[in-house]
Amino acid sequence: MTSLTGPSIIDAQLSLAAVRRARETDLTALRRRLDDGISQARTFRDPDLTDEANARRRTEKERAARERAGTELDGIERKTKAAADQIRAYAERTLTPTARDATEQLLAETRLGRAWDRTRALLDAGRSAADVIGSADVDTLRALRVELPSYLAARSPKPEGLAGLDWTEPDPAPVLRTVDRALVDRLPKDQSAALRIRLDLDQAEPGLRETVAGLRRQVDGSADGGDGLRSAIAARLADQAVGLTV
Repeated sequence: MTSLTGPSIIDAQLSLAAVRRARETDLTALRRRLDDGISQARTFRDPDLTDEANARRRTEKERAARERAGTELDGIERKTKAAADQIRAYAERTLTPTARDATEQLLAETRLGRAWDRTRALLDAGRSAADVIGSADVDTLRALRVELPSYLAARSPKPEGLAGLDWTEPDPAPVLRTVDRALVDRLPKDQSAALRIRLDLDQAEPGLRETVAGLRRQVDGSADGGDGLRSAIAARLADQAVGLTV
């Protein structure tokens, strides 16, 4: 049950289970029902009807099968979005430090600033981000989460001229995942659990989006013969990409 202050850990766990079930079970079952509905529609024949009437009925039945599947897919998307929102609300509430007064807030900001100053000196001296993260305490990891993406981007400026044509700005996601995974092992129990659930959601969502997109193409009829396989490969690649760290 959601508490007056927001989602609880039980809410978050149930929401994560719903997201996983959507991808592993619900979408697979929906795809099967859609395939069966389209197959039945395309093979429909009433001996009492003319060929032209049978053709109209086949078209109507296929359209109805796609509309049913589209409605179901809309429902799955709404439910998984609500579940993801609940997980993030729980994680944000649990993970956001709350200072009791302005003095405590100032002290916390001072600790983070000093932690970043020490860490930046190590990075400037040649230590790798992975090495620094591996030995960091909680204050340092919190500081790294805020400062490290910009620091690394500044160290990878866009090349001038033709060399910059194919240049892309560094993706901060891998380093943020590395910091978060380190935080899981260092935070207090309730915060660690909240962060772990949010990371599990981050792991599940990209592949889920690819699976939904592939099924949406099947629903609206824009998918070609090899789309199912491409969707499965895209979902697997999304799973692999979200697992990348520094």
